[in-house]
Amino acid sequence: MNTDSGYSFDNYAGLIKLLLEQVSRLPPPLRQQIEKEVNDLLHLVEDIRSPRFMVIGRRGSGKSSLINAIFDAPVAGVGPVTAKTEKSLWYEYERDGKKAEILDTRGILEGGKPKEEDSAATPQASILEAVHEKCPDIILFLCKATEVDSAINESLNIFEEIIEKVERIHEYNPPVIGILTQCDQLAPADINRLPTDDEEKNQNINHAVEVLTKHLQTRKALKDNFVKVIPIAAFVVFREKDGTPDKNRDLRWNIDRLTELLVDELPKGADIAFARLARVRKFQRKIAANIVNTCSVACSIVATSPIPMSDLPVLAGIQLAMVVVIGYISGRELSFQAAGEFLAAFGINFGSGFVLREVARSLIKLLPGFGSIISAGVSLTGTQALGQAAVAYFIDEIPLEKVKQEYNAQTVSSGES
Repeated sequence: MNTDSGYSFDNYAGLIKLLLEQVSRLPPPLRQQIEKEVNDLLHLVEDIRSPRFMVIGRRGSGKSSLINAIFDAPVAGVGPVTAKTEKSLWYEYERDGKKAEILDTRGILEGGKPKEEDSAATPQASILEAVHEKCPDIILFLCKATEVDSAINESLNIFEEIIEKVERIHEYNPPVIGILTQCDQLAPADINRLPTDDEEKNQNINHAVEVLTKHLQTRKALKDNFVKVIPIAAFVVFREKDGTPDKNRDLRWNIDRLTELLVDELPKGADIAFARLARVRKFQRKIAANIVNTCSVACSIVATSPIPMSDLPVLAGIQLAMVVVIGYISGRELSFQAAGEFLAAFGINFGSGFVLREVARSLIKLLPGFGSIISAGVSLTGTQALGQAAVAYFIDEIPLEKVKQEYNAQTVSSGES
């Protein structure tokens, strides 16, 4: 493995597989315990894949605007008057090495054909051609807040037909999330920034949510898949020169709440990929905490090895794997060199400093009766402190110097230093 190259899914897994090779050299009872912990980490990485979203709704419901709002970039073209979206087609969106697959469908009940040619006679036929190719993880049903009772039954009839065929084709019932779009356009019209304290505006939004929820809950083909309705505003203008949002023309509201719900509803593996792309920190912290716990337990098990120094390569490998996977979950692509530099900032490296400190910890094992127990405790607390430092730096984006100060304080109080 080239230690100077960037990471990909394959060599993230490769790093952990190399770690398992080191684990195989430990005594059998310890090896069996540690292999379970490290295999859990391996499966987490191997399961990661791009999420797949199907976005469906009437023309003008804001499908393309929603996609742009979620990914904070001008991903999908927006057609303000005529049908813009071409034939329903899966396409891959990539930003900074992070990917998502999106089926941006033709508008249900659209008045005319889109500007681009589509061989399918109807929007539903076009959508069904696309879902034959791939199964969506989640389906987003969009409805304008001002149209929750406008021809919605016709739209839901078509939607039910699509849902039933997705289930038959793929034997999977994708969760359905209702998206109440353009809530900023509800009366009173002069209030277009949300959230607001205006009682009338809030009552109108809540009423629209209740109406759309009732429509979706009472449909036979939808009620078992239905999750909830999320009201949003997705209007944002991106600057042409760099694609960043214009803060003066950014009226997005409730998009963070929606992205958190999407992470919760996505299947294992796809949820991590989406959390990286949409920077859902709440979920990133949750997954990172599980990784820190897994690696800390693994290090404490390794540290009970009765042979001084035999565990050094394994402990080093676990701590390295923990840092690079946390960095990956945060949305960064670390090189082995960069990960080593992060560890070195905390006095943890694969040179003399790390070895001398670990020699001292390993010699504790020579104390009759209590050596291994003390050593295990040191490894547990030390790895937890390092993991928390990685979360603070990579996910919470706290300056490295401040993170280092907190890490040093924790290790001193635990007796690590």
